[in-house]
Amino acid sequence: MAFLRFLFAAPKSGTGAVNLNLPPLKFHNVHGENIRLYKDGFVARRVDSFCKGVAFSSRPVAINEKVYIKFLEISDNWSGVLRFGFTSEDPSNVKKVPKYACPDLTSKSGFWAKALSERHAVHDGLLFFYVDAGGDVHYGLNGESKGVFMQGIDTRSPLWVLLDIYGNSTIVEFLDCRPQLNNNRSSRSDELEISSQLSAVTVSSTSAVVPSPPRGQTVDNVEPLRLVRKGRHVMISMKDGVPCVGSRLSTAFFQGYTFTKQPLQIGEKYLVQITKTSQLYVGSLSFGVTCCDPSSIGIGELPDDPNQLVDRREYWVMSRNVAEETKPGDVLIFSINNNGEVLCSKNGNAEIVLMCVDHSQTLWGVFDIYGTTTQIVVSKMLARPSMGCTPNAIVQSSPQPSTSYETVSSSVSPTVCYAPQPPMVRSNILEVNTDANGGTVLIVNLPAAQNNQMCHPSPALSQASSGMQQHQQMSARPPSVTIQQIQPRVAPVTQQPHLPEQLPSGEGECSICFERAVDCALYTCGHLCMCYECAKKQWVRLGRCPICRAVIKDVIKIYK
Repeated sequence: MAFLRFLFAAPKSGTGAVNLNLPPLKFHNVHGENIRLYKDGFVARRVDSFCKGVAFSSRPVAINEKVYIKFLEISDNWSGVLRFGFTSEDPSNVKKVPKYACPDLTSKSGFWAKALSERHAVHDGLLFFYVDAGGDVHYGLNGESKGVFMQGIDTRSPLWVLLDIYGNSTIVEFLDCRPQLNNNRSSRSDELEISSQLSAVTVSSTSAVVPSPPRGQTVDNVEPLRLVRKGRHVMISMKDGVPCVGSRLSTAFFQGYTFTKQPLQIGEKYLVQITKTSQLYVGSLSFGVTCCDPSSIGIGELPDDPNQLVDRREYWVMSRNVAEETKPGDVLIFSINNNGEVLCSKNGNAEIVLMCVDHSQTLWGVFDIYGTTTQIVVSKMLARPSMGCTPNAIVQSSPQPSTSYETVSSSVSPTVCYAPQPPMVRSNILEVNTDANGGTVLIVNLPAAQNNQMCHPSPALSQASSGMQQHQQMSARPPSVTIQQIQPRVAPVTQQPHLPEQLPSGEGECSICFERAVDCALYTCGHLCMCYECAKKQWVRLGRCPICRAVIKDVIKIYK
């Protein structure tokens, strides 16, 4: 129990949380004339008219403690729906409960409430809200945060939940925020449900489902991949003695951050099986990479919104909702190729490019078990022992497929194979030169194209010699994009005849926000069209240049 209390300690102010040290929220025995309580005080029903439905929570709520309200029945006979908020007045001291919360109670000191929009009150809909230390009430619906609902709550005194089950909202239920530890219910069905939820987060070798391999793979060529927990609402459990199963708590839709314990390797494939989903929320699994060592991150330190990760000082690239429309048993495979492209395939289908990353850095994998995705099992696919060459093959390790040839005395024509090599990290990716007119020229050297493996019949020695020389001349220098930043000069700028179009100069305002000046270049197309802040967002959310639609692999800050 002490271990679980540590895991679920209340986070910093400003984020909703589940406090497992408190009893579940129920309705107070003090309520309006038309309110009837059911299910041991968890359900409140308004039995007559459209008013006299004021109700309170049975205990005060903690700062940042999330309150979950489920709409069990919605009528169409009235107008208006639920009013909700907080009160610093102990319900036991309320002598007479008025007909309405607004304005009968809100006009008094110590009562705060507002009406929910009618379009948000739907059958089986889930409303959540909480108050932070600054007195702001945050709310959301069906797992999607809607922002601040109202402000000015006095948090210096204990606060009870205040509800007015008004109008078309007729039956609501307090959902228990901590079903994993609630063993106070007497019904057998509830005990079975709680037992199944506990089994999802218990660290044991039997708690995880062995992933079904994708098409064309066997279970022998995968091994569990170690994960580490960094989100508040996620647990890591074992499979085959390895902590490779990530499970998000059923009462939260965010803070499911899970990292790979070891850095990702170029060319390796990582298999992720979706083992549990929930239709209660929207959105799905997010995947990304970061140069930030997970051991330097505290649990709950990362922001609730993964989009805010790019504002941190480390290198972060995330792709949202990579598991949309998935169901339990679906398999995703991720990999990073030698060009820095992050590839993803689903259930053995063709790979797609999710994003492009700076693979010259040491990168860890990041999973945000978000929204509809509630449990994943992560494995690493082992390399096959065979190189895929013919029996009479000469295997050479080379990043370029034309470094050397060997002749072998054999009646069968040999095959030359080139084993894949890890990408070379070049220190001359960026070069700064000065042109003849005194302007500054930024040269971005693009990585040379590499193939995982090349196999072809060995030619005659004379043909090999001439072909090798020609190839070496062609690949003497990797391709590059020249980004020319125009500085004040006397001589006019002339367009180079071999360029199809002149690159933007970087002068003027951002084409996205139209406020800040252009101060960055897009790699690899070289366009200068955005400020650094907008370019980072464009890179993460869309990943393509707004002018030429080329894939953005990096954003380079330019200092004038």
